[in-house]
Amino acid sequence: METKSKKGHFTFRATAVLLMASAVLELLSFTSEVPLLGEIRGGVSAGIYHGVYAALFLGMGVGLWGARKWGYTLVFVTTVLYTLDKLQLVLGHRALETFIKAQMSGFESQLQSQGINEALIMQAIVLMAIVVSFCWWGFALYTWWRRDYFKENG
Repeated sequence: METKSKKGHFTFRATAVLLMASAVLELLSFTSEVPLLGEIRGGVSAGIYHGVYAALFLGMGVGLWGARKWGYTLVFVTTVLYTLDKLQLVLGHRALETFIKAQMSGFESQLQSQGINEALIMQAIVLMAIVVSFCWWGFALYTWWRRDYFKENG
């Protein structure tokens, strides 16, 4: 059966395009600092972090576009790594607070005049990390459900 006629074709192709765009964005933010393992990391650590995500997203994009079996596996590998990354973000409160303070620097008065404070931003980031992790697991579940879409020979 041709891959184009299988259920999930549009979903996997659209996801592939978005993942490849995400890989490009990761490369564009190659030098951006990241909260990692309880600290704000820059330099080589941040470059490796962004490089790993760029490689994972690009690999998933190519694997999903071509309906490759290894692309199917990479969905689950990436989902687990992304979940662990977000878990360390949520549990590393001190690093997250430092990261938020650095991002808010110079805008404190404007944010406070709107009723936005550091605690509200922390809650929003934690909630976002949880929701997006659940979305990754939802996509992994969908991928498992449509596993017959992926070719055996690739």
